[in-house]
Formats: sequence, C-alpha cells, structure tokens
Amino acid sequence: MRIASVHIHKLSAPLRERFGWSLNWTSVRTATLVEVRTDSGITGWGDGAAAEELLQSHPELVLGRSPFEVESIYEDLRRPPYKQGRPGASRCGGLDTALWDVIGQAVGLPVSQLLGKQYRSAIRPYCTALYRKDWPDLAAGLCEEALFWKQQGFRAVKMKIGYNPETDIRIVRAVRAAIGADMGLAVDANCAYSVGDAISLGRRLEESNLLWWEEPVMADDLIGYARLHDQLRIPLAGGETLLADDLIRDYIQPRLVDILQPEVELIGLTGARRITPLCWLNHVQLVPHNWGTAVRTAAILQWMATVPPLTPALEACPATFEFDQTESPFRDAVVETGFRLGPDGTIAIPQTPGLGVRVIPEAVAQFRTQLISIN
Repeated sequence: MRIASVHIHKLSAPLRERFGWSLNWTSVRTATLVEVRTDSGITGWGDGAAAEELLQSHPELVLGRSPFEVESIYEDLRRPPYKQGRPGASRCGGLDTALWDVIGQAVGLPVSQLLGKQYRSAIRPYCTALYRKDWPDLAAGLCEEALFWKQQGFRAVKMKIGYNPETDIRIVRAVRAAIGADMGLAVDANCAYSVGDAISLGRRLEESNLLWWEEPVMADDLIGYARLHDQLRIPLAGGETLLADDLIRDYIQPRLVDILQPEVELIGLTGARRITPLCWLNHVQLVPHNWGTAVRTAAILQWMATVPPLTPALEACPATFEFDQTESPFRDAVVETGFRLGPDGTIAIPQTPGLGVRVIPEAVAQFRTQLISIN
C-alpha cells in the first residue's frame, strides 16, 4: 500500500453571531482537513496543518511511500533531509493524523490500540464556551450561558478573560457564583497580560477556586511563566501554539506548567505519542487543546485513551480534554456522526478502525474555500 495523493481542504463559514476574546473578534470559523488517498482504496482524514508549501515543492517526501512509514514521514516533513543545519520544523499535524487513520483502517484497529495501552473507554470533557458577545451586560450574559452548559451535563467549563483586571475579576466572580462550587471553572487569557499584571490579577483570582489559568502571558515568556508558577496558587496551563520539540524542551522537562495543552493540529498523533510518556515522567497533566472539526475531536479521543493517570489514587484527577461548544457550522456537519455528551458527562472513545469517524466528502466540499491537491 502506497500514498497516492494528498488533498488539503480549507474550510470557512460565517457565524450567526460574532464572538470575541482578549485579542480579537470573529464572525467566521475556519478549519483545514487533510485527506490522504492510497493506491489500495483506503482514505484517511486528519484535521490540521499539512506542510502544504513543502509538499508542493517536494511531493516525494510523502507520495509513493507506505503509510506505515508515518514516523519517518513526520521527521522528514519537520526537518527536510535535503536542508542543511537545523531548519525550522514544518507543521504537519493534520497530515500525520490522516496517516494514522489510514493505518488503523488497514489493520482493522482503532488508532488508540496503535498508540499504546488503552486506559479508558470514555473521557469526561470540559466545555469551552463563554466568549465575549454583544450582550448589554457582559457578566449577566456569561452567567446565563454558563448555567445553560451546566444544565447540559458538563462538569467543568472554561471562560475567556484578559479584557482588563477589573472586568476579569467581576465576570469570574459572577460566573463562579452562578454555577456554584460543584462545577469546575477554568479561565483563559490568551496571552493578554504582562507578568506583573498577571501576578497581581492572579492573586485576586485565587478566591474563585479555578481549575487552571490558561495562557496568562505570552507563550515564549518562559521566565514569566516560572515567576507565575512560583507566586500563584492557581495551576498554570498552556502550550497550544507550540510544536512537540518546543513543548518537550521548554514546558515539560522544566515543569513550566502544571497542565500541558498541546494541539494535535500542530503536533499530530506522532507528536502526541512522543510527549505522552514524558508528561507522565515529569508529572505534567495532559489536557489537549481542541478547536476544529469532529475529525480532530476523534483524534484527541483516540490519543487520550492511552494517557496514563498521573497518580494511582482511587480518585485521581480524571483525564479530560477541550470540547469546544462555540458556534461552528461545519464541526459536526463534515462527519456522519458527531460527538455528544452522554448522560454521565462523558464521551465514548470510538472503537471502529482508524479514528472512528466517517467523513462526508460532499459536506467538506460545501464548506471548502480552497483545495490544494498533491498527486
């Protein structure tokens, strides 16, 4: 079996209602789906980057090779063999995930059984919502939405902050009071603050009993993260914009954060497989970032099935991942069956071969704004 072609589908769709966070507002959702076709008729899908510029100039890095060379292909795309020195790594997570989907289908196994030991058959996600909207009263709107997600069965929710310290304190206190102490609450500032402001704000946020504070400062401010880690009682989280080597060197080995949030869109399942044991060895909790289609959610579920618990405690911190609930016209539309929260607050990990989702090509075409074919 050989790789016959790679097709990169750029998706876009307008939103009914715009939403915002500390850095920007948006009225549109975008995503990239990667389709890998083989000469045996098996097609795999991934959600994320595909190193398309590199592939367009050097298709031989992928075409004609066996999908079972997935780790070798991953290395060649990250550091092309014809370049001298230490070039910048390419982002190829979507393509890498599609190759694992092909392999799983070829051998008749779910990807989780290829990645390692399966520790669980279902995962309790946390809900990502509570963005800024055009509400007349921001705090009231956030509280109403938070209660809605609690009623849907979510046990934890993440809200956006990073507007300014006084606004952040006001809305976090309001949401915590609305949902009560029995529901987990995390906050995400999207790198909005300087270290000094983050320390000052963080000390005031400690009273709200937060699960974590995500990206309080810039991702490359390693000294700043270390200062926050030493001075705050809130667990720190981050890592969604970084590649696997950067995560290992700067975040995992020095234990810069309490919770690592890698993005499979960037690191792929090969990168995920590499960082999983290192997180366990360094006692860093893995909570993957997730902002894409149901194809990405399926990949994360397969990965999280293989993440070992950090401690042997009977009530150890449960495995979790981000389950985006903001508006997305194509999130579930591109697959035959999307993912829904079960009555027990968990999502079952698919047990069918590959990623466990079936992509609908016609639906992909409906939302596609650009197609890049490598064949």
